[in-house]
Amino acid sequence: MRLLALNVLLAANLAYGFEPEVRFLTPDGVSFILKGKSIFIHEPLLSNVMIEVQTEGHQFYEKNAKRIDDGVWELSFTELNVNSGEDLRYRITAYYKDEIQVTEWKTHKLQALRPVRSMKRAVVFRDDFNSFNKNDYKIDCTAWGGGNGEFQVYVPEDANLFTRDGSFFLKPTLTVDHKDFDTNRLFHGRMNLKEMYGYCTMADNWGCDKSAVNGNVLNPIMSGKVTTNAVITYGTVTVRAIIPKGDWLWPAIWMLPRDWHYGGWPRSGEIDIMESRGNQKAVCGGNDHGVGEVSSTLHWGPSSNHNAYGKTHGERDKHDGGDWHGWHTYKLEWDANHIRTTVDGHEVLKVNTPSGGFWNWGGFHGSNIWASGGRNAPFDQPYDHTRPWSNSSPRKEREFWDHRGDWLSTWHGDNSAMQIDYIEMVQA
Repeated sequence: MRLLALNVLLAANLAYGFEPEVRFLTPDGVSFILKGKSIFIHEPLLSNVMIEVQTEGHQFYEKNAKRIDDGVWELSFTELNVNSGEDLRYRITAYYKDEIQVTEWKTHKLQALRPVRSMKRAVVFRDDFNSFNKNDYKIDCTAWGGGNGEFQVYVPEDANLFTRDGSFFLKPTLTVDHKDFDTNRLFHGRMNLKEMYGYCTMADNWGCDKSAVNGNVLNPIMSGKVTTNAVITYGTVTVRAIIPKGDWLWPAIWMLPRDWHYGGWPRSGEIDIMESRGNQKAVCGGNDHGVGEVSSTLHWGPSSNHNAYGKTHGERDKHDGGDWHGWHTYKLEWDANHIRTTVDGHEVLKVNTPSGGFWNWGGFHGSNIWASGGRNAPFDQPYDHTRPWSNSSPRKEREFWDHRGDWLSTWHGDNSAMQIDYIEMVQA
């Protein structure tokens, strides 16, 4: 009886007290955002939300919303063939533990999409991954190793970059499983990315044209890395994602400078919103840095061997014996006075801009390479957003591949993929 009475109260709030935020998505889509704990008073009892819509052209659609946070549900219809100024009818069905409640049909007049503004902030980019719009991203195609001796080759393959059920997957595959390669070609062949895909994004370290020589092998893993075309200077970046689980997987959510205003890495800075390792256990210095830990880092300095990232690094461990392989929300807050990262609202890293600037705080010698910038230089320039994952090991590619019996068994289907529910970039 308690549950039944509670559900009736929940239904009353949904049916009579609730108005979703409805956005017109150009050219012909609509999104619904349902949020507020006052709406779903005991929201954990809510198992599903379905939205039905009817256009002026009498087209009828229905779709299930996705829970993207506590008390927040979202749904996008991307191809409704609707126009600004038209009326859209909708009805919401809430599925609770023991009953179903349905609202009355309501009407919303669509208005052309504008940046959503609040306190001088604007959403400049959001992707809910109902499909993969490649025009919104730069897609890496290179085998150069990322400057870290990584073993993957980034490729624009559908097996490595794809959407399914409203999520974007970045998934590793074995090079020998690709139609153009086998074990013999891995050990004795050539990988010419320009011939395969028509372009290559980084030629360093034979990144565009590589041959298996001197007993080594070609990059044994294929993977994906994408970078948004959208950029911001100050604001927030929010990503809801599942990080992969599997030995030597290295998921990351980065911000890199668009213009490299102060010079090459790390002179212009780098903001690592989230990094982790897929290993169930990765002990270094007595600490476990595996999938039970996520970290954030700022990279900055006059050269790669004078990078003061150690002053701007933070970690957050799962203290309940679990790991971070599940849906979590990673967020960056960035302004001229501080940079802060969180996971599910819990702080991972906060760096306040030093009163004397980063150059003095870093204790670097010589001329200040950031003297032309603001006090928070190099973190005062436009950055874009990179969502890669890769594989890392201190050994060469051949040693890594020869020991695949030690790690391949830990890669279980989609568990080895990084999955993105949505990304939102807000300019302050």
